[in-house]
This record gives sequence, structure tokens and C-alpha cells, in this order.
Amino acid sequence: MKLYLNKPSPYARLVMVVAHEKGIARRLQLEWTDPWKNPPELCAVNPFSRVPALVTDDGAVMIDSACICDYLDRLGGGRALLPDALEERATVLRKYGKAKTLTDAAFGAVIERRFNPAGGEPALSARWISAANAALDSMEGETAAFQTASPDLGDLALAVGLGYLDFRLKEMAWRQNRPNLAGWFKAIGTRASMQATPHE
Repeated sequence: MKLYLNKPSPYARLVMVVAHEKGIARRLQLEWTDPWKNPPELCAVNPFSRVPALVTDDGAVMIDSACICDYLDRLGGGRALLPDALEERATVLRKYGKAKTLTDAAFGAVIERRFNPAGGEPALSARWISAANAALDSMEGETAAFQTASPDLGDLALAVGLGYLDFRLKEMAWRQNRPNLAGWFKAIGTRASMQATPHE
């Protein structure tokens, strides 16, 4: 299998975390690329020129991190990161939805800053950061729902999202007044899948 990715992308990192959790990371041929430069090899696979993009062993192409994670979850061994049983699945999806939206807000703020030619904080970036802070406040009271010993897809998505805040938005100082979330992140950050996939 061939995976197109780049190291700053939180979406690509989540796919790699899942691949490590499922024991299939070594089956992936990693194609490091800069999607902002519209490289022909990536565009031939994904016309949106976004990462991650996966080409399976039988030549099928998958884009979007959630789709790729679901595929790798079924392909790999061990317990399911996204269970089939409706009630358990709903629990994981609720966590995943909030974690993914946190990442989307952070990523949106970073991109808005990068491409906004004017000085000062772009209005949309400020709104996304405000929303991210509100979400973090709500998750501080929900930390008991997140796992570290046997994380599911929602847990892993949150860990990647928080790691992205550390990587790109240090000024948010998200740990401030959120000791439960900070403690949880420190614990899950020791997992081999997290250690093997740092942002650079």
C-alpha cells in the first residue's frame, strides 16, 4: 500500500497512529509530499491535492483521513478502534466528532494565518481559536470518557489534535486551567504509536 502524507499534517498523523496501533505500519510505502505545491504524483491520485491519500494493494484510492482510518482498522489485527455494535460505535463517534472538529478548527486557524496577507489576527482564525478553546473547556469535564490503556479512534483523534495544538498553536497554552486534559494527554502520549509519529 502507498500512503501520501506530510509530517505537519494532523490528518496524516492520525492515519499513521492508527496504522501503528493496528500493527500494519510496515506495510505502508510512505510517499512524503508537499500538497501545497500540487505535486503531479499526488494530484494523479487525489485531484484535491490533499493528504493523506492511500492507494491500496489492489490499486483502489482512498482519500480523507476518516475513510482511511476505517479501512486500516478493518485491515489490521487486534481490537476494533471503531466498533460495529451501535451503542459502542456511537460512543466512539461522539468522541471522534469533537476531536476531529477541534483539529479542523486548529488547522483552519493555521492556514488562515498562513495565507492572509494582512497584518493582525484574521477574523476567521480568531473565531476558530475561540471555538477550539470552548471545546477544550467542555472536554476538560469529559476526560473520564477518554481512554489511554485501550484507546479507540476517538481517543487517538483527540491525542493527535492536542499534539497539533502544541506543534502549531503553542500560544493557546491549552493546558492552562485544564489539568485533567493535560494529564490524559501526557499518559496517552507515551503510547508507541504516538512516539513513532511526531510532527516535524
